[in-house]
Amino acid sequence: MANERHQSEASWALVTGASGGIGRALSSELAARGFNVILHARNETGLLKVVDQLQKEHPTRKFRHVVADAAFFTSQDIEKIVAAVADIKLTVLINNVGGTGILSTNFMPFEDYTPKEIHAIFSLNVQFPLQLTHALLPHLRRASPTPSLVLTIGSQSNRGQPYAAPYSATKGALHTWNRAFAAEQVAISSRDPSSPQVDVLEAVVGATYTSQLQKEESFQAGLFMPSPETMAKAILARAGNGHRSVEPYFWHRVQSILLYDLMPANMADAIIANILGATLKPKAD
Repeated sequence: MANERHQSEASWALVTGASGGIGRALSSELAARGFNVILHARNETGLLKVVDQLQKEHPTRKFRHVVADAAFFTSQDIEKIVAAVADIKLTVLINNVGGTGILSTNFMPFEDYTPKEIHAIFSLNVQFPLQLTHALLPHLRRASPTPSLVLTIGSQSNRGQPYAAPYSATKGALHTWNRAFAAEQVAISSRDPSSPQVDVLEAVVGATYTSQLQKEESFQAGLFMPSPETMAKAILARAGNGHRSVEPYFWHRVQSILLYDLMPANMADAIIANILGATLKPKAD
């Protein structure tokens, strides 16, 4: 688990998108496992409330926060986050921030997107995690001899999900980047076992009952839509086990096998299109 392999005295973890949902749950779970945590989000007021709550829940842990809008970030935002870790031992980076960004609805036909919305979704889900990881990699290597971890939250939509085409594209990009990046780190360690070790893992999650999906009246928490807390525990339980990409929650893996491994693609697409199509809002004039 992450707290056994990637932790030493005074270890810190940085969690992006940590003001709610899976990010907040991961921050709390990391603190419970002995990590100090830096929380990132775009809204400082909401983020400070979460930091205050976590400090009360975990009084022996240290917390920091940093604010940046991942959908419209600048190089100065990345530099600000790097500065926030300059004086600490960062051993874990969790690229959790993501979603549908500035959209007023989670699902809609591709033709209804504006160019600004497409740009924001790619910035939020691809550009920000890649640029942040690139900037923080020297700091993660500094954690040696403790292995560090780059954990990226992926999505089952990386297969291509109707009515979420741009989001699916970003998660597909994140999936292939993670595989390539993980292979590079393994190759570096193989060539030089004494080099600082960076573990790379993608956690592919399915629908989780976060505030984002709670906006859809037809969605309810249940076996195939767990709480963020359940998902966070499942994710961290799979970290540090040598995987490069995992579906950490058992029932999401069952769902994935049924839909994508056993079922013909056109049938799976039709089922998903029918489910998500029922959530579509009428297009504004």
